[in-house]
Amino acid sequence: MTILSALTTLYDRMAKDGDAPRIGYSLEDIGGEIVINDEGDVVGINSTLVDQGKKNPRGKQIQVPSAEKRTRNILPNFLWDKTEYALGITLIESKENSSSQEAQDEQKKQDEETAKKHQAFIDTHMKRLIGTSDVGLIAVRKFVQQWRPRHFEERGFPPEVLDRNVVFRLDGDHCPDGQKRYIHDRPAAVELLKTTGEGEKKLCLVTGQNRLTSRLHPPIKGVFGAKSTGASLVSFNENAYESYGNIQGDNAPVSERAAFAYGAALNSLLKHGSGLNVRIGESTAVFWAETDNINEAQKIEDLILNSLEPSEDKDGVENRLRSTVKNVAEGRSTDHIGISPSARVYILGLSPNAARLSVRYWYPGFVRDFAKNIERFWHDLSIEPSPWKAPPAAWSLLYEVALQGDKKNVSPLLGGDLMRSVLVGYNYPRTLLTAVLTRIRADRDINGRRAAICKAYLTRNLKKEIPMSLDRNNSNPAYRLGRLFAVLERVQLAALGGKINATIKDRFFASASATPARVFPVLVKNATHHFSLLRKGDKKG
Repeated sequence: MTILSALTTLYDRMAKDGDAPRIGYSLEDIGGEIVINDEGDVVGINSTLVDQGKKNPRGKQIQVPSAEKRTRNILPNFLWDKTEYALGITLIESKENSSSQEAQDEQKKQDEETAKKHQAFIDTHMKRLIGTSDVGLIAVRKFVQQWRPRHFEERGFPPEVLDRNVVFRLDGDHCPDGQKRYIHDRPAAVELLKTTGEGEKKLCLVTGQNRLTSRLHPPIKGVFGAKSTGASLVSFNENAYESYGNIQGDNAPVSERAAFAYGAALNSLLKHGSGLNVRIGESTAVFWAETDNINEAQKIEDLILNSLEPSEDKDGVENRLRSTVKNVAEGRSTDHIGISPSARVYILGLSPNAARLSVRYWYPGFVRDFAKNIERFWHDLSIEPSPWKAPPAAWSLLYEVALQGDKKNVSPLLGGDLMRSVLVGYNYPRTLLTAVLTRIRADRDINGRRAAICKAYLTRNLKKEIPMSLDRNNSNPAYRLGRLFAVLERVQLAALGGKINATIKDRFFASASATPARVFPVLVKNATHHFSLLRKGDKKG
């Protein structure tokens, strides 16, 4: 199943369960509500911010008419928008040289831009609300006619709503269940938002039905590194991408409903706190399960999240996770945890690419196969003592190959290749081994995690089973000489401590590997002097 088809199917399930916005709407952070009466007069402006005690409180998630796709152009949203559009006012930041001519010119330019946006908001609503008989919509039309930006300060409305999204509510208006109702939720507004049915119908590549084509696909928000206003998963904005005289979305026809459905589903997965996304390097991975049982889907999605981003072992969490993954991988009865090994799962990795999104990896499969590949990944990295406090996460490997351990220095291609190896069971990318050896050579640090990466590469790619701990019964001369070399270096460090710039590993490792019979007698002789220093010094014994 393609990415868009799987997401469209997911939307149908989420909409049925009430977890996704209805057609033509989207979930947005709303920071305030403008309460108006029948005559369009403002009764009050209320803040709807949550976590107001924090430095940057978030707005309340509310379903509103789908946002217009705007970059630098001025396009107002219908029945909601930021205060600079809806009220013609924005937060004025104080500057050190506010009295300078340059600052005054900049302020004047900002005021003119805000005035244009507010006028566009007025014009749009005056045009779209012509002929309406709904009390709420008439009230909005009267509001945009008589509201003036100076009223905000004159009436002492709360400044915390400035530069936030605001919605309109008719004073005293309630839903049948008694809840407050916003004007965009009134039946007349919902009817007004329905598709007009104009335009050419084409074969939808997602549903296979003849439907109106979506020229502009919805923006996708929440991908790490992408624009906060959203980026496009499907877009055609240059002549080089168009063909046969088609423009924009007509080059890959997707119906308006399918485009909305996949966008709404993906935005719901990427929403903060959804528990259905995880950051891996510079990419953001989303995942979901396809099953009719909501509880089973929740358990599978929790299993995927815990496998991709394991937490430190607390109260046996690690053992339970490993046990569950092993049972699912081997197809054993999992009735006690409520997971069917044959359930479908999907994992999608996205990363920013200017105003678009790049697909780094796409994994459609079964939870049984996912568990097998995760268990194999953990086995490849197993080493004693373990350098991880929990089952290793794929993203943790990227820190070991990044310059200065900074995730910004991780190659995007390496992150995608690594995740494909983890999810599908492919060989690890050769660039992973090259990168970790480069860091070892540059940092002169061979830690447990880097050793585990080298061991995992040899185990999977070269089919060599590398022991994960000391083998005291191994009689191979090279193995035993390696053990002896490590002991001799420890003796040197114990005797000389920080007085040396280079250890025997730095000076003799290559020659000891090539000509051990010549080098080891010298090393053993030197070790006798180190032992003598230990006996005579403070560190006796």
